[in-house]
Amino acid sequence: MRFIAWDFDGTLVDSRPLIEAGMTHTLKALGLPMSLMDTWLSCVGLPLEAGIAHTFGPLGLDEPAVMKAYRGFAHAEEEHLLRPFPGIPELLEVLQGRGMAMGIVTSKRRLPILRQAARFGWENTFSPIITPDEVTHGKPHPESMELLQTLTGLAAEDLLMVGDTPFDLDMARAAGVPSLAVGHGFYGQEALAACGPRAYAPDTAALRDILLAWTA
Repeated sequence: MRFIAWDFDGTLVDSRPLIEAGMTHTLKALGLPMSLMDTWLSCVGLPLEAGIAHTFGPLGLDEPAVMKAYRGFAHAEEEHLLRPFPGIPELLEVLQGRGMAMGIVTSKRRLPILRQAARFGWENTFSPIITPDEVTHGKPHPESMELLQTLTGLAAEDLLMVGDTPFDLDMARAAGVPSLAVGHGFYGQEALAACGPRAYAPDTAALRDILLAWTA
């Protein structure tokens, strides 16, 4: 392993409070029941447009109408709701100290991910950062991992994808990249195990133990 590719939401950062606040606003604006929150949360890890299509398409709502309501929430002003998971900043520091190269492969758009990474002092921690703005097909399509290989010049077996959703792990598997599943995000062990990760970390302490062992 020569490079760690991280997912962002649910893997490095606890973004559930912000995601739920944004969707609560959206559902209220559209006059829809809060029970749709569970469907929305099951789409975390997909590009925004795919999540909207899955959640609201069956209701006959088109993307522009939902997007207008969704954009009405002041996401940037509410980013104080985001927090790195306990132990993640320290783990990143140790891995950097060991010379481990790291990047981000996310379904979040480029402007917010750069802003949010800077919020936590991670401007020089991750390179490259691959978002839906750089690819035609988002997760779980393997294009993002294939682009990462092109940008780094590394083979698939030299990479490790760390993520909390089946979309992360299926993307990695389709590209022939080993993956590490984490259980502190949006999905449980059973759903993640079905995607064939190399290992499963139920919490950030276990994640630290696994990665430090693999990079020793």
